[in-house]
Amino acid sequence: MQAEVIRPAFVYGSLKAGEFNYKRYLDGKVLTAEPKCARIKGSLYDMPYKGYPALLVEEFSTDWVYGEIFELLDYEATLSQLDGLEGYHGANHPANEYERSVVTVEVWQEQAKEFVAQEVFVYLYRIENDALFTQQAEVMKDGIWRPSVTNEAVQ
Repeated sequence: MQAEVIRPAFVYGSLKAGEFNYKRYLDGKVLTAEPKCARIKGSLYDMPYKGYPALLVEEFSTDWVYGEIFELLDYEATLSQLDGLEGYHGANHPANEYERSVVTVEVWQEQAKEFVAQEVFVYLYRIENDALFTQQAEVMKDGIWRPSVTNEAVQ
């Protein structure tokens, strides 16, 4: 079995700095508490019935989804905890709520004032496992997830 390549995590919802799952899963477990801002082509959906968002990456999307990237300390242990949070049971497992995938995002480089491509891992939502998605999920047109009052109640 080949060892997994260590990559930063791209987060776009409740794992962003300051959000409720950051405090539980990433606080003190990342290289730096200051995340790097990043973006990816795709669509971001709020799922008020669940209290967290869904990211779908579409090949020809012209929309941006904005998030943050973190380098994990104790990579395997933290990744295992994130897998549990995201309902990830292994590659292409039929029960996965999210699929852990390797994607290329654009990371903002403050000094150069430009975006630079970087490979990261991200959890992409599996809509085929959510019967309510097409009726209740709401696209976030600006590509930025903000917890709503409903989201706060789910905690």
